[in-house]
Amino acid sequence: MMARFDGSLALRFDFGEPALTTTLGRVSKNALRLAPPIATPRGREKYRILEHRRRQAQIKARRLLDVLSE
Repeated sequence: MMARFDGSLALRFDFGEPALTTTLGRVSKNALRLAPPIATPRGREKYRILEHRRRQAQIKARRLLDVLSE
């Protein structure tokens, strides 16, 4: 018979520091964000930016293919 597995893959580590939630109370999801959200362009500006990125990617791909074919 196999040993029972509780399904939890998370381990608890004790580094001797108080937990974040005990010092600050409840922590909101936004407080844990590492970077501010990026403003996404809309309308014609969005398509101009996407077209520029597509062209830059094509240029990089062509240069890479030229290097690999030599």
